[in-house]
Amino acid sequence: MSKQGVYKISGNTQPKIGETVTYTIDEWYPATPKEKRNPALVTWQLFKKVGGKFIPTNIKKKGVSSFTFQNNAYQNTYRIEAYLHKPEGKAPMALEVQPQPGDVPRINGIQLKYANNTPGNVFNFTEKLIAEAQCTGLEGKYLKFTLWEDDSKNSGHNARNLQVDSKPGKVINGVAKSEFTLTSALMKKAIQGETDVKQLEFYVTVEYYENKKHASENVNINTPKEIYPPAKPQPKPGLPTSQPKAPGSPAAQKGQSQKEKNGLIETTTEAIAGIASVVGKKIHDWAEAKGTVKKDQKPAPPPPSEKSPTVVQNAPEQQLHKEGKCFCNRKITGEELKEMVIAMRKATFDEAGENFYKWNNDNLFTGGHEQFTIKTYEKFAEVLNKTFENYEINTCIRKIHFLGQCYHETGSFIKSVEGKKTQKYWYDPYRGRGFIHLTLKGNYQKFKDNSGYDVVNTPTLVSTNIEIAAMSSGWYWKYNDIGNINPFADKDSIFDTSRLVNKPNATSPSSINGYNQRVNAINALKIVFKYPYTCISLGKKEVTNEETPCPSDLKNCICFDKFTVENGFIKHSRVVKNQVNTIENGLFKDPITSIQKIILHRTAGGTTEACINAFKNGRKNKKGGIDHYGTHFIVGKDGIITQTANLSKITWHCAGWNSKSVGIEVVGFAIDKNGKPTLGLKGQNPVSGWENLTEVQAKSVACLVKALLNYYNLDKSKIDCHEHLAPKEAGEGQIVYNAIKDYL
Repeated sequence: MSKQGVYKISGNTQPKIGETVTYTIDEWYPATPKEKRNPALVTWQLFKKVGGKFIPTNIKKKGVSSFTFQNNAYQNTYRIEAYLHKPEGKAPMALEVQPQPGDVPRINGIQLKYANNTPGNVFNFTEKLIAEAQCTGLEGKYLKFTLWEDDSKNSGHNARNLQVDSKPGKVINGVAKSEFTLTSALMKKAIQGETDVKQLEFYVTVEYYENKKHASENVNINTPKEIYPPAKPQPKPGLPTSQPKAPGSPAAQKGQSQKEKNGLIETTTEAIAGIASVVGKKIHDWAEAKGTVKKDQKPAPPPPSEKSPTVVQNAPEQQLHKEGKCFCNRKITGEELKEMVIAMRKATFDEAGENFYKWNNDNLFTGGHEQFTIKTYEKFAEVLNKTFENYEINTCIRKIHFLGQCYHETGSFIKSVEGKKTQKYWYDPYRGRGFIHLTLKGNYQKFKDNSGYDVVNTPTLVSTNIEIAAMSSGWYWKYNDIGNINPFADKDSIFDTSRLVNKPNATSPSSINGYNQRVNAINALKIVFKYPYTCISLGKKEVTNEETPCPSDLKNCICFDKFTVENGFIKHSRVVKNQVNTIENGLFKDPITSIQKIILHRTAGGTTEACINAFKNGRKNKKGGIDHYGTHFIVGKDGIITQTANLSKITWHCAGWNSKSVGIEVVGFAIDKNGKPTLGLKGQNPVSGWENLTEVQAKSVACLVKALLNYYNLDKSKIDCHEHLAPKEAGEGQIVYNAIKDYL
């Protein structure tokens, strides 16, 4: 049969770092049918040259031919290939690409936009402002965006009162963005005594500073984020009056920004002659945009959706399989899979005590009233390998647990559907199907939304199409409502992978269906895999990526250090212990697996001490008694993290979620419409907003959240806000999340 598919591609073989390059299809094999000559059907894959050979990376996209090489990619040689069926590994359907270093890192400009992503410079006080900076050579770096009032008409105004808000923005695809809510500017004016503000002029300044050599000692002297003006500051000798420029940087050519001219200087502390001194941070580049907020300006309509090209970092290559080693990052063959199935069947037994191999030998999917049309080991291995690749089931232990769970779910790889045709279930037609039984309409709907396969109207697709059966099982393994199962496989916890597949709220093995069979199957696979003796992934320590630095710029931080927990309390220099026994109410069923969410709160108080006292004193209930509410952690305006409760014990902080979550109280006042503190109690003004977090506070909260997500094996989707889960004042936790999200 004549070859079909892409014959020749073209494009820039020496792209600059940071520039998006699009590659094109020039020719097709002559035998390629017209209906297949569709660029949307073509897979574009990136390979990286390692040890003289091109190794596949994790970048493989269908229909997307744009690539952006980033960071240190110029240090490597790549191959880009386009194909319909499989790569051929040669020209002219592949191009060898050598990225070139980009220009000097710089901020090319900044643009103000409405929430609908259209440019503008006149806003309403109720609107969200988007500041967008275009950059070169800064991919993955964090820029600082500052919203501040242009107070040129009042030259006597304190520079510290000019700043409204400050946020980080990460450069992605050459663009960094930050969002500001303009009501905070109105509140600040109200606090200064201006109650009828019709118009306000402002600047947004974006800055990039040199890498900090003293990151752990950074302080913010002149740019506090509190919404309340501080007490009149006492003069401090030696404070910098201008922003130092990094030698040879774009900033050195630009002179002073309006922000700098108005006395808003970014500082840090350095040891000079053995004395800690406040000095200005060295700025590498900056850009500014001016805008106006008007009371009577009509708000812009909501935003449309967007699409992005593929971005190529210094792409991590997939590890090559070394013969005789292990199954990490390589495909399983049909023969190897047969050996695994036979081993599991010989290790598991029916009620009569006979092993499953006696009755089924090595036959696949011979039972059930809904069956696959293709049942060969080659096809079975093919769909499993795709699932492993797409859902990060890429190490020996992850594959062992996944296959062991699938084995039991399918009755030893005999049935792809739950029960008999004559049996009726209350959840029909959405009975269990696939390798890990997809069950209930909600899960069928979510898988449809994710995959595009209409399994809601045709649920039998999951039990009759082996590719969809495999895909749905990988989808559930990584994206089920409880969370990614891979981290529990990494810990080799058969109990946890079993309960998450069969019964998430199980507290003991006896409540999990077929638990002993699952254990035996997994242990049998370990023998076939020669695990752990030959596994190349064991002992590897994850290194913190530059893409996710410590939010607080510390070398030693709980957000990437492995901290210890002794008697329920974190032992780390970043966490202060101040136990409040009265808020501890019983034990979690399991101190790790019980936790499903990290919940963000505000204290409606001004200090950590006031919050702790409130925890201790409690609150009167309707019966005249005292209820003690509280969270495991408090983060003060100074960024200090205080742990107040044992991590193995439940606290009352969010109705309905106390036994399944850890809470973080973030110090800050609730405010009324005039920007003044209020609790919203009888005789007080109602709560209309919340005090902004200080910068150091936001960074500390982000560090703590990252640490807890790692400790509990949760992803970022498990961060939630108090008001989203229980009746509370609107925005209480959301303002915290908005302040930390760019650091996560």
